[in-house]
Amino acid sequence: MKNMPHLFGPVLSRRLGRSLGLDLVPRKVCNMDCLYCEVGRTTVYTSERKPYIALDIIKASIEQAKEMEDVYDVLTITGSGEPTLNIYFEEAVELARSTVSKPVAVLTNSTLVYVSSIQEALAKVNFVLASLDSAREKSFRLVNRPVREVGLKLIVEGLRALREKMKGELWLEILFVKGINDSPEDVSALKSAIEYIKPHRVQLNTVVRPPAYPMAKPLSFEEMEAIKHKLSEKAEIISSPNTTTLAKRPLPFAELSEWLINYLARRPANIEELTHVFGEEKEIILEALKFLEEEGRVKKVFHEGAVYFRA
Repeated sequence: MKNMPHLFGPVLSRRLGRSLGLDLVPRKVCNMDCLYCEVGRTTVYTSERKPYIALDIIKASIEQAKEMEDVYDVLTITGSGEPTLNIYFEEAVELARSTVSKPVAVLTNSTLVYVSSIQEALAKVNFVLASLDSAREKSFRLVNRPVREVGLKLIVEGLRALREKMKGELWLEILFVKGINDSPEDVSALKSAIEYIKPHRVQLNTVVRPPAYPMAKPLSFEEMEAIKHKLSEKAEIISSPNTTTLAKRPLPFAELSEWLINYLARRPANIEELTHVFGEEKEIILEALKFLEEEGRVKKVFHEGAVYFRA
């Protein structure tokens, strides 16, 4: 099977299980430059909606996703940046919903949820995983580093309006960076925003993978627990991914190498995760990683004492 460059995974998602990703923007087109981003620093820093990936490529990727339904649980529209920046986002959602039989999810930084056409499209998917890392302007600007025209009030109002229209579920994710958006004032403001938006679920996260900026440090489990109890009865700390093997059949070496690149370009991963994702022996994964390292396509990174690989 041909590996479509904008289709990746399945990823071991802590929220969705086996998640096959569909990229709608190249790396790293975004209207934010979040301190903690596991994809890396924003290189195309923009709020302009454009056909970053052509519609025919999106269609072909969704057709391949249809053929791969035995290896994933959810088709997740995402991006190595912000997927709603693609002008074809609304069409991509409709194509995904009408083509694949599996649930459709969207990961978004919430900046364009207020746009009516985007909101209508989001309201029809099974799961919207929307970020809101701060409800205070100062912390929002520090942790997410948005372009100037992105407004926190528009984000909150857009999320509330989306929640009222959702046919599926709206899950709110809050990622805490130590000393940036974890103060008592931040927690209080987020609590008020959650009560206003009324999401179906509230999921708390911290910096668990190598971040874009080294200053982004994680909170301890105890600190996360304390915030959880202050925020909402709905709040849950996202646990580690399980160890279910995702691949159904061995991959040829060249194909495995390309799938590894696609996976690691979106999220750094350790050898244990890659072994479970691709269903291969550890030695085979290490051999492919060594080959990719020698080609300069993959490098080792270190985070909190652990070794990760990143494209």
